[in-house]
Amino acid sequence: MRIVAKRHAKPDPVFWMRLRSNLPHDLHVARVAREMDARMRGELPPQWGPAFDTIMPLKPTVRAVGGDWLSWNLARVDAMRAFEHEHKDILHWAVGDSEVCARARRCASALDDMLNGHPLPMSLQDKLDTALDYCERLGVDKPNSKTPEGLIARAITEQWWRRALRRKVARTVEHAAIKLGVVHHRNGGYASDEACRRRADQNKRNADLLARVKMRNEAGQVYSLAELAALSPSNRDIRRGELMTRIRGCEEFADANEHYGLFLTLTCPSRFHAVLSGGKSRWAKPSRNNKYKGDSPRDAQQWLCRMWAKARAKMARKGIAAYGFRVAEPHHDGCPHWHALLWFRTPEQAQTAREIISGYWLSDAGEEAGALRNRCDFKPMERGGAAGYVAKYVSKNIGAEDGGDAAVGEHTDTLDGVEQIMDTREFKGWQRVDAWASTWGIRQFQAIGQPSVTVWREMRRVTKDQIDHAQMRLDLGDAAAVKAWWACHKQGAIQASWEGYVRAQGGMCRKRREWALRTAVRVTKDTTNCYGESIDRKAVVGIETRVGHWLVSRRQAWRSCASEAAQDKGQREALGRPWTRFNNCTVRLNEEPQRLLMRGDLPWPKAHDTLEIEQPAPRKATPPAQIEQVNHIAGERTTFRMPECVRITPATPATTPPANDLDALLARMKAFAPVMRELAAAGR
Repeated sequence: MRIVAKRHAKPDPVFWMRLRSNLPHDLHVARVAREMDARMRGELPPQWGPAFDTIMPLKPTVRAVGGDWLSWNLARVDAMRAFEHEHKDILHWAVGDSEVCARARRCASALDDMLNGHPLPMSLQDKLDTALDYCERLGVDKPNSKTPEGLIARAITEQWWRRALRRKVARTVEHAAIKLGVVHHRNGGYASDEACRRRADQNKRNADLLARVKMRNEAGQVYSLAELAALSPSNRDIRRGELMTRIRGCEEFADANEHYGLFLTLTCPSRFHAVLSGGKSRWAKPSRNNKYKGDSPRDAQQWLCRMWAKARAKMARKGIAAYGFRVAEPHHDGCPHWHALLWFRTPEQAQTAREIISGYWLSDAGEEAGALRNRCDFKPMERGGAAGYVAKYVSKNIGAEDGGDAAVGEHTDTLDGVEQIMDTREFKGWQRVDAWASTWGIRQFQAIGQPSVTVWREMRRVTKDQIDHAQMRLDLGDAAAVKAWWACHKQGAIQASWEGYVRAQGGMCRKRREWALRTAVRVTKDTTNCYGESIDRKAVVGIETRVGHWLVSRRQAWRSCASEAAQDKGQREALGRPWTRFNNCTVRLNEEPQRLLMRGDLPWPKAHDTLEIEQPAPRKATPPAQIEQVNHIAGERTTFRMPECVRITPATPATTPPANDLDALLARMKAFAPVMRELAAAGR
């Protein structure tokens, strides 16, 4: 007789540890409860301590010798086990970055052994199913790939697993903190301290990497990636200044056209809010929301996006167009809400849009208390003051590059009409907002109905000589490029104007194919990426006008140079000076000179002084209209002409023998073509 021992999927730790203990049952349970409690408090963030105490059962009173300690310890064990499983095995995922990297290495190695270490060869479908099942078991999103081979290649790569596990760990731990009620205005707000520390560590790792990597351009100048990144929109000061310029340009365009402005504040239903503010007092104590269903801030952001997509589609059906900016900002408990500054052509369109947006936002749980008052808020904007209203949200959510507050003072948030300070402990308000947006993958700022900002940035790299040539061509598309170039550059005391750039592009609220300018993209066919996939590599190289002319951006060729020594500012300036009349010439480089210039430090094949710069090709004249040719086909008089793509041309005699049967067959068909034409002419 065979005896099969039944094992539970999730065994009770008290039962299984009782078999290996010599202590009495009550003492054994007490030891297990102490060990589990010490593990919980040791591995979970310290900020969770007060909230963790609320889920533990009350300690029994000790008035007599027979206190019910056994029941209390059993209840503690059950509460801790329920807590761990409710928060998706939080003890398994509450780890540091070093453990994440080690797990990524183990996951990639284990999956590689499962796919390639099998004694029998596996089919492509079996490998794909195994990789997807492995990702699903760990609870990470599957690799984003267009081909099965690319998905499998990503799934056995340590770098991909490192990114996936970092995202999984950060969101799992932060979601557990939100469900515990740790994130609120009295305890930091927006994001937990652990999320802020993870974001700070990530920024430090990125800064160290950028400082270590050195790049050398074709002039011999050596920069670190940190110095180059400080000159791009990744710099917080540059990013904030660019956003302010765009907001001011939108307001100038609206004032010039007498458009009607509307400021919107859109929030989520109550089931997305984990913690209530507590009341209209600065010292109000936050409380748990009984309507909270356990949704994450990312779920709330997706709800907002769905509602906006429906409202935007209905406004489009009614012919209502809007342009402006949208800012995503967190509530004190991490739930996102939107501030939007939109302009409409007429007040009637603004009123219709207001009704449409309110209808969709109140269609979900619109009957709950406070929904009609707090779900949607609309404020008409006065002329000349709209940009300053939304600029406050831009400044306090971006911060300064040096870690300051961008001259906006303390970061405050209005809760039930009371200003609450969000700069707590070692993290400032904008740092908490940055950690919140990074953890949940939420885009903070979004332009609506405006032309591409990439074209604006590329136009600022276009040289003046190309604009001079465009002025000589006097074409419609070139005229728009000239206007946009002058609008994008500062001229003396006149600042760059986003409003002028919008006018050069053709105005607001246009479809993508209707803009006057777009980015010029160079496509390299059939390139192989690091995962072995054959892709078309695309690179933005400048601006393309509506008639097809390209304005090439000012760029340099860069190469990694890990062994190069650092250069000071004087050395860079000396290397960047014009060293011949060739690279000081204002004529656009093309074809041979451009190819030779891009060779970098390779020797030149001949003296550069002997090269001749080709003048721009003259504009092609419009070909004259073709005269219709009358043909006679089968006795009928007709003007039908055979298209060039299907017209049969006489074959040239082959000079070399055919390489295979297919070439021989093609040669015979070409040789038989004249006979076919004679038969057709004879009407046979």
